[in-house]
Amino acid sequence: MHPGEESLERERWFVEWLDEISGDAKELWLLGDVFDYWFEYKKVVPRGFTRFLGKLASLSDQGVEIHIFTGNHDVWLFSYLPEEIGATVHRKNLTRTWNNHRFMLGHGDGLLRSDRGYRLLQGIFKNRVLQWLYA
Repeated sequence: MHPGEESLERERWFVEWLDEISGDAKELWLLGDVFDYWFEYKKVVPRGFTRFLGKLASLSDQGVEIHIFTGNHDVWLFSYLPEEIGATVHRKNLTRTWNNHRFMLGHGDGLLRSDRGYRLLQGIFKNRVLQWLYA
């Protein structure tokens, strides 16, 4: 989806859709790349996404469970969304059953094991020391 400053219209459209489902939704599953770029610094969060984050907080306040998978654009989701809106952040694929149907949920990046360049890049992105130095 990649909402934010560069795609304000898309963000507004998605927030309108969330408004439409808010009366019926019990859970919301966002499968990664929710943000075009997200890195949590110690004392600030990325600029933008205001309408979207406000809507997620509102849904959470209404009792909707918010689940967000990290993707290749938002791999650095840490404690902000869980602490501020009660979202659950998932870093690995998982399976879930609804109405006797099993679903595999996840972003999908990294499934191709032969992509060594991507795996190397993910190793850099997920390195705690490098994250600490960047923050």
